[in-house]
Amino acid sequence: MGLHFARPSTITIKKFLVFFIFFANIIVIFWLWWSKSHYYIQNPADGNLIIALGRITGLLAEYFILTQLILIGRIRPIEHLWGFDRLNKLHRFIGYSVVTFLLIHPLLLTVGYAQSYGVSYLSQFGDFLANKNGVFLSFFSVVLFIFVIFISIAIVRRKLRYETWYFTHLLTYLAIGLAVKHQLGTGDLQGGWPLYYWYVLNFGVFGLMLTYRFVRPLVRFAYHRFIVEKVVQETYDTWSIYISGKNMEHFIFEAGQYINITVLRKDMWYTHPFSFSAAYNGNSIRLTIKALGDYTKKIATLQPGTHVIVDGPLGLFTEERADREKFLFIAGGIGITPIRAMLETLAFEKKDAILLYGNKSERDITFKQELDAIHEYAPTIVVRHILGTPTPGYESGFIDKEKIVRLAPDFYTREVYLCGPPVMMNLMVGHLKGLGFDAHHIHYEKFSF
Repeated sequence: MGLHFARPSTITIKKFLVFFIFFANIIVIFWLWWSKSHYYIQNPADGNLIIALGRITGLLAEYFILTQLILIGRIRPIEHLWGFDRLNKLHRFIGYSVVTFLLIHPLLLTVGYAQSYGVSYLSQFGDFLANKNGVFLSFFSVVLFIFVIFISIAIVRRKLRYETWYFTHLLTYLAIGLAVKHQLGTGDLQGGWPLYYWYVLNFGVFGLMLTYRFVRPLVRFAYHRFIVEKVVQETYDTWSIYISGKNMEHFIFEAGQYINITVLRKDMWYTHPFSFSAAYNGNSIRLTIKALGDYTKKIATLQPGTHVIVDGPLGLFTEERADREKFLFIAGGIGITPIRAMLETLAFEKKDAILLYGNKSERDITFKQELDAIHEYAPTIVVRHILGTPTPGYESGFIDKEKIVRLAPDFYTREVYLCGPPVMMNLMVGHLKGLGFDAHHIHYEKFSF
């Protein structure tokens, strides 16, 4: 028993509805702006047009901030249409756009009102901070937004620990809270239907985010009472957590999906995403984790009975997304985890699959015995190990075009699934496209922050 994803035609309709709602709100916002700022628009002299433009940039800044909350809110109906990877890319792009609006909004209003009142820009800005409703708090809100977006720049983000990045991103909610007083009851939102519309828009988005990101996981925790059943060492630096609880037969997921877990232990309570490393069995779920950082190194110390909050299942990295009946899996290191779960399902279905699995050395191979057992049960599942360290009985080097062509000569007829470090997956996509492979049949999801 498993999840049944909607047919492509239904998915297309749902995507259209999401786009319709998004752009319909933009139209309403411009209508709102016109109805309240038409004087400034129709009388553009003495800074009035600049004031009008300042108002619309403020409205758009808030709207795109709300859009950001939808993109990162783990809202399943949205996530199941596009997947985490695409939503995260869009989240980063819009984040940089939000900064532009946040900077232009006060700049235009300062210039516009300074021209209108015949005062200097500096004195007008000082007047805003001292006397305008909520502007002083909004100034700090903008500073916080700029800081959060700055640490999201790739070159900065790569230098941060996940935990540091995670906690500093929580400042976004503080920034939104500081701006609330300034947004409501001023400018184009002084009263009437625009104010009520803005209340509905803001509380609607916050309600969705709170429901899916906080309430739903807590409700699921109350129903299942997830606990750590046991922790098993797989390799010298890799461990599997078995999570069980009540009514586990109702916690249904597809092989290849992932969950966000929050371990209820004082030094581990921040949320992390991990893929299922075994298929659904109705009794427990298994996550297999490599000790790569401060958090993951603590996995080995987890004690049976420790409570865990589970958010999910999530992700589109599943067999259901395949158009073909034959598969090629390319995994690197701990990227084997979702693929291991998928191979278990495909073996049961007697499907044809080839796995190219790259590791540094033989001792780094995770699930070696399990992969051998899958092949013995279903000979149509072929496993090829590629090791960076030359080792008798194994392919050596890196997975490249030559190995793809030689070890999976009919790869053109297969659906390709990639999982591993981001650099490795980018290389594989490049190799496949360079060989003329149709990118439509390449599947992957990136979980790097």
